[in-house]
Amino acid sequence: MSRNIIIVGAGGHGRVCADVARRAGRYVSAFCDPAFSQAAQILGTPVLPTGERELFANWPAATQLFVAIGDNARRLSIANDAARHGIPLAVLIDPSAVISPSATLGDGVVAMPGVVVNAEAFVGRAALINTSAIVEHGARVGQAAHLGPGACMTGDTEIGARSFLGARATLLPGIHIGNDVSVGAGAVVTRDAGDRVTLMGVPARPVRELRLIEPA
Repeated sequence: MSRNIIIVGAGGHGRVCADVARRAGRYVSAFCDPAFSQAAQILGTPVLPTGERELFANWPAATQLFVAIGDNARRLSIANDAARHGIPLAVLIDPSAVISPSATLGDGVVAMPGVVVNAEAFVGRAALINTSAIVEHGARVGQAAHLGPGACMTGDTEIGARSFLGARATLLPGIHIGNDVSVGAGAVVTRDAGDRVTLMGVPARPVRELRLIEPA
């Protein structure tokens, strides 16, 4: 495993990931983010003047990539593009995180401070497990999903690809939700849900589309 990392994404999430990388003993050699290309440095780390396409075409040897983009679909797209170029994705685990030896973490995953991933859990590639989130025994996190701060997946639950479990939201034991689902902060999901729905409340319910009533 290379010690050197280039982080794509220099916003707030990218900066937190850089802190995690450093605490884990990794060296962040550069940020890559066109939105910050005019900045010479961020947190003491150089910002490259190019975007990821130019970077991927001239990838430096002995260096891993970490994609620190908050948007789930965009993060997965960049990770897939990197894979097509043969660029290895880093896994970042904060030293304060507790990861079971029997758990599986895919390429490009970050486990933030205070995270717990318990026995036989599975976390898919490019997933984001945010501060103090819990992935209990046998739970499955889809690729590029995001567990918000303090979110809890209890035993044998599943969240699909690119889905989002909001801050302090909870999936009760055995609950499965599909791809591209958004669960609001503090919600408690008590029933399975399919793809592309938004769930809110206690217990969580799908949010219905609101339509304006035109005056007569």
